[in-house]
Formats: sequence, C-alpha cells, structure tokens
Amino acid sequence: MKTLKTLALSTVAASALAMTACSSTGNYGTMNNTTKGTIAGATAGALIKSKGDSKDIARGAVLGAVLGGGTGYVIDHN
Repeated sequence: MKTLKTLALSTVAASALAMTACSSTGNYGTMNNTTKGTIAGATAGALIKSKGDSKDIARGAVLGAVLGGGTGYVIDHN
C-alpha cells in the first residue's frame, strides 16, 4: 500500500512539473533537459524516501526535483 501511495505521489508531482515546463519550452512535443531532470529527480527522490511518512516523501521529491532540475539546467546551458 505504501509503495502504491509513493508511486501515485511521484506520478502526480512529475505530471504537474511536466505540464508546467512543457508549456514554456516553445517547442511543442519536446522537453528540455531541465524539465527531464526535474521529473527524474522528483521521482527518484520520492522513491528513495518511500519508507518514511508522507512528509519525508514530499521532502525527497522536492530535493530530487531541485537537484535534477539544476543538473538539467547546467546541461542545457553548456
């Protein structure tokens, strides 16, 4: 049950980030590396913290999104 809850939370967070980021790329149907890194980081962070409570999962998702998005931003701008 906890794994299902984590997966659902990760999916919702990743979908929200993807929809927001895709609208600002200017190219329909494509995502930049910042967006991809944010989604991957949020999902990985939530899954890594999946054994904690919902606050731990959310913190892991936020931290992962920041790190993944930052890495993607650096890749996009170099």
